[in-house]
This record gives sequence, C-alpha cells and structure tokens, in this order.
Amino acid sequence: MESMSGGSADRGKEATVEAVTGAHLAQRTVNHERGTLPRIRLLLANTGNNDAHADDVVDAILALKETERLAAVVGVGQSNSRTLKAVRRLRDAGVPTVGATVAADQFVSSRAGFFRVSFPASDQAQAAAAYLKKEQDAAEAAARKKGEKADYDVQVVWDRKEDDGYNKALRETFEKAAKQRGVHVRPGFIPVWSDAGGGAGNALHGAADKICREGEQRPDAVYFAGRGREIRSLIEAAGEGGRSCPVTLVSGSSAVGVFFDTTGASRTEELRTLGERWSASGMKVLYTAFTHPRVAAKTYGDGANSPYPKFERDYLAVRGGTPAPLADGQAMLGHDALLAVGRAARAAYAHYPGSKDVAADVRAELGQLNNGNAVRGVTGKVAFHEQTGEPVERPMALVRLHRPGTEEGRFEYVEALYP
Repeated sequence: MESMSGGSADRGKEATVEAVTGAHLAQRTVNHERGTLPRIRLLLANTGNNDAHADDVVDAILALKETERLAAVVGVGQSNSRTLKAVRRLRDAGVPTVGATVAADQFVSSRAGFFRVSFPASDQAQAAAAYLKKEQDAAEAAARKKGEKADYDVQVVWDRKEDDGYNKALRETFEKAAKQRGVHVRPGFIPVWSDAGGGAGNALHGAADKICREGEQRPDAVYFAGRGREIRSLIEAAGEGGRSCPVTLVSGSSAVGVFFDTTGASRTEELRTLGERWSASGMKVLYTAFTHPRVAAKTYGDGANSPYPKFERDYLAVRGGTPAPLADGQAMLGHDALLAVGRAARAAYAHYPGSKDVAADVRAELGQLNNGNAVRGVTGKVAFHEQTGEPVERPMALVRLHRPGTEEGRFEYVEALYP
C-alpha cells in the first residue's frame, strides 16, 4: 500500500517500481521454500497521488479482511496525515502494518500493530548530529594545529511545508541532539516552503544565497530538514551561474529523492544541468539512509553467509540492467518488509492452526521478531522493538550522493550509523 501515481513528496516512480519488485522477490522466496505453508499473495493498493485516496483504499482492505485471509499491509511510503490516519485505522481493525520507507515519528506508538524496517526521523537526526560533531572536532583540531581559529559551524534549513511530520521531526530532534553533543549550530534557521506553489523554487534560491555567501558568513555545514526534490533545487541554486559553494549538506532518508523523476531520454538535459551546477558549487551531500547494499556485508560479511548476493541476482533476473539502482535501498526495504510478514505468517500458521483471524495471529508473531529471533533480511537483521515496533539490532547507513556521471556512482556508502 502506497502512492503508485508518481509525483508524491518523497516518492518517485523509480522508487515505487523498485519497492514493488523487492516485495515480489520476497513473496517468491517465501512461496518457493520447499515443504512450508502458507503461500502468500501480494496485492497492490494504490493510494493515489499524495495519498489522496488512502481512506478509500483502507475501506477496500478492511472489506477484504471479511472475505479473505488478510495477513498484513506493507509499504505505506510517505509520512503525512492521510497515511497516518490509514495506519491508525488498520491498527484499530487489528490489521498489522509493516512500513518499508515511512519515517515520521508520529507513527511511533506503544499500541501493537505498526512495525517498520525504516528508521524514524528522530533516530536519523540524532545520528546526523553525532556525525557532524565528529566533523567539527576534526576540523577544529586541524585548525588549532595550524594556529588558526577553530570556528566550524552548522546552519539549519527547514522546509516548513504543512502536514509534513518528517521535516519537523528532523529539525526539532537535530537541534536538540546537536545542543546535547556540542555541535555549533547557528541561532535560528533558514525557512523554506516547498508547498508555496510556483514560488517554491524562489525560496530555495533565497536559501542558497544566504548559505553561499563568501568568507566567514558561509557555514561549514548545512543540516537540511526537508525532502530530496528540494535538496536538488537547493544544489542547482547553489551552483547557478557557476557559483562556488563548498559546504557539506547533511539530510535524512528522503534525500534519495534527489534523483527521483530524472530517468528516461527526456530527462537528459535536466540531469546535465544538475551535474553542471553541482560540480560548480562543490557541495558535498550526505544523508542518513535506511540501508545500502554494503550494510549486508557489514552485518553478514562478504561471503556466502549473506542473503544479499542472491537477492541481487534475482532482482537483475527480473528487471535486467545493472545493480546500480539497488544502491538507493528502495528494493531492499520493500523486500524485507514483506519477508518479515512471510516469516510471521509461517509462524502463525504453525502456532494457531485453524484460526479465523489471520491478521491478529500475524501481528502477534511480528511482535516476536526480536531478542535473537530476527529475520535474515537483505538490509541486515530485521527485528522490532517489543513495545514500539521500531527497528532494532541493525545500523542505518551514512551515504554520500554524487552528481550524475561520476565514477563513484550516485550512492556511495560511507559508514554505518547508530542513533
């Protein structure tokens, strides 16, 4: 269940196709394991552009609960009031939901029923603050060694778009975590409004003008509490006219959207412009990713012990092409969300034979995926906190974004991060 109509705030058609493909591969894995039951079907539920039809979709799902052996809902996609209402309705009806890429903190609850393989925005912001503190310490140590003034500082930019809990959680948690860790954050923040109609780009150009000033007025780093499409606009504004703006920009998981809606021959010029301006600006862009293919090696090692190599082979057999699209993690997350449901369904089938409420049984078994009883996912071990359903027992990834056409690829793994 997610928006499959394109153009939504933190989802593009590329991400949707990758996530659905990953879920399909998990379905095949569950169904092809010899001698096991139950088999599972994967139904696609499109909530429409910006999830405008989420309520109608939930009505249809709950109707299925009365006629089919409905096990769970996976996906969700973006964080807004419509998806939050959908998850709450499903929870009230006893249908468990496993979020694949949803990040807003409003989804966290002590009430049973919502689980996710993605990390909440607050965890990401705390990890970002820890990373920037290391960068600050290293820069200031180098400055002192040269006998120079140590004055590393960070500027916060906040997209104040209405109805976006992800952006708000990034800003609020980052500012609190930065203060606790001693990160030098400039007072206040630069506001932008991405929902300002045709004027959204103007606001991002204004933000770039404030960030890219010469000398001491320019910050060393920017923490961007906003979405990937707006990061792309900020990069383009920073490098407009060949301007240099060599700052480090750090953001959350939605930064993957920098490259949304840029595939196909008709987008060639758009990518060329992005690449030219990014190169001119010298901006370094990193984000706290839900996962990356290198996370599997971090968890399982590079040998046959890891499930990732088979996943990659299966993905290429279905989609063709190269492994490059897997670096954004969207297919991996779609896979592991459904794989967790498949494992829980198998346990429910064994523990509650003849049960009439499959969803309730699967919900109970999803709650048991912790404390050493984890699913061997391609994003690492999939386990959920016993009270909140949040991911535990595995790291997120710090990923560097590169401009189109660079040898490193678009998504370069930097290191593992922990909240």
